[in-house]
Amino acid sequence: MTTLFELQLDKHLRRKLILICLIVAFVVSVIYGVVAYRLSNDLGVDTEIRYLEKRALFLLAEVEEEGDEAQERVNELISLMQSSELKPEALFLNVRDASGAWELNQFMPQATLMQVLSEVEALPTSALRSGFLSIDGNYFLWTKQANDDISLILITSSHSIDQARAHIIKRLSISSLIVFWIAVWLALTLSSWIAKRVEDKNEALRKLATHDNLTGLPNRLYLVDLIERDQKNTEQPLVGALLLINIDKFKEVNETLGHRNGDKLLVVFSHRLHQALAPEQQLIRSNGDEFLIWAPHYDEIQATELVGTLTATLNEPFLIDQLPIHLSITIGVALAPIHDNDIESLIIQTDIALNEARKHRSEWSIFDPSKQLEQDGQQTLRYRSELADALREQQFKLYYQPKVDLNTGQILSAEALARWHHPQDGVVPPLMFISLIEQSGKVREFGRYVIRTAIRQIDQWQTKGIAVPVAVNLSPYNLLDPDIVSFTESLLQNFNIAPEMLEIELTETATSLHLQTISKSLNGFKEIGVKLSIDDFGTGMSSLAYISSLNVDTIKIDRAFVCDMDKNDSHLSIVQTALNLAKAFGCTVVAEGVENTAQAKLLDSLGCHYGQGYYYSPPIPEDKFTAMLKFTRSLPAV
Repeated sequence: MTTLFELQLDKHLRRKLILICLIVAFVVSVIYGVVAYRLSNDLGVDTEIRYLEKRALFLLAEVEEEGDEAQERVNELISLMQSSELKPEALFLNVRDASGAWELNQFMPQATLMQVLSEVEALPTSALRSGFLSIDGNYFLWTKQANDDISLILITSSHSIDQARAHIIKRLSISSLIVFWIAVWLALTLSSWIAKRVEDKNEALRKLATHDNLTGLPNRLYLVDLIERDQKNTEQPLVGALLLINIDKFKEVNETLGHRNGDKLLVVFSHRLHQALAPEQQLIRSNGDEFLIWAPHYDEIQATELVGTLTATLNEPFLIDQLPIHLSITIGVALAPIHDNDIESLIIQTDIALNEARKHRSEWSIFDPSKQLEQDGQQTLRYRSELADALREQQFKLYYQPKVDLNTGQILSAEALARWHHPQDGVVPPLMFISLIEQSGKVREFGRYVIRTAIRQIDQWQTKGIAVPVAVNLSPYNLLDPDIVSFTESLLQNFNIAPEMLEIELTETATSLHLQTISKSLNGFKEIGVKLSIDDFGTGMSSLAYISSLNVDTIKIDRAFVCDMDKNDSHLSIVQTALNLAKAFGCTVVAEGVENTAQAKLLDSLGCHYGQGYYYSPPIPEDKFTAMLKFTRSLPAV
């Protein structure tokens, strides 16, 4: 596994940057050389042609002026021109006038001359009067000039073009080399700068991912990565003590002092905690009011001594804005390799030990695998470690339980209930894994998975001509997801499902505790047309203000009051009160836990027209529920 520390920077990044920059520099130098060479070459050829044209015009003027003696005069002038050249050039001159034509050939091979003339004569009359030809590696310049009565063709070989090209190539080679080395220097500088910037940014991201912003302490991810890296490097079993420290009732302290002072208290607390530790011991902020301490190579005796030191240190008051604050702490301890050799397992075991200490009202406790509680904890530990795979492999299935009209037995809707189809343990009920999901950080993913699965099921039923609304259970933690409403609305639109076909059920107790926090999501669901329901009504001792503020569509009376309401007057009164409240607020009432005909008849006589329970059907898989909808017109009626 690649650790966070190995992700700081691609080891070949700078080399890649340098290579890319060098390639770009080379390409730029080549382009510069080619373009400059072509421009210089064209300029040299153009200069040669202009010079040839001037010579031709000069000779044409002489021919026109000299008349009959023109040929002799031209020969003399050409001889003078040739004598001025370091290397006499091949030259051909053809003159036509009213009296006829004559020509002059100096050193021009006949075959070459015929080829040049054929190409020159083949040019249309509208073509340029001058040009440049390359024949067998030799360069020839030509020009056609004429006045009223006289025309002249002048063809010469050119040695200066080769010389000019050699000169240009030499100069451009030097220039290109200079440009290339400047580009190399810029490439090295730029790559170094980019690599440094990337490294700095990467380090900042690593710091952000592995450290707590408030206290500056490393977080749990840092600890897990650190220990896994050490184990990988040393290939030795994990040895040491892990301590989980929880500030008791910190929520009350935070609410009393305010969040700003609460944050100050956490910072001061972490500083004092850090000062009490040895340099080799690692302090981690695990959660809002929880800290982890990893003490390598500590045994049980040393861990006990460390606990004593910490409790003595942290029992001293903390001064916040001149106000002394006394804190109490609870510590859970797990030892490696005695309890486990895996850091994730040790963290869970410290949590189990901490809960054991709270149960016995003790300041601290060491994880004890021999107790039945800890055996349950081992199962909890195993389930928690398997959650990610279970979600990825879609081991969670939705079972459906019908909500029925008590009077007619007609199935009106269904409640979707999650079941874990565990590869080894079979079907695991929600009681065994819902709390683990809420504590594991997978609650957002799980909530979206349930909503997505339920909406797909509604769509599948609709394609079969079955219209059955489905209710899904969400915890307040799901409603903390800022995009949960837009996510749900998008799915409904994609599957072309009316929003009223989906219902969100919320547990009354949890909802009342988090009402202010989740009200935005609740209002959002109402705005898009999704129905809301309070589940387990009556267990949370809700106020009337609370009920009215939710603006729910359905109240579900908890099964605890339905199961014995024919024998328990208090429970009967609660059922009657719930029915009266629902009538006052315009809500539908569903009675949960209907087990027999007597309960169904009593509920119907009280004015509760909808029921849910094993009397009608337990939660069953999708295929069985679909068969029920298709082949069972109605369930038992009153």
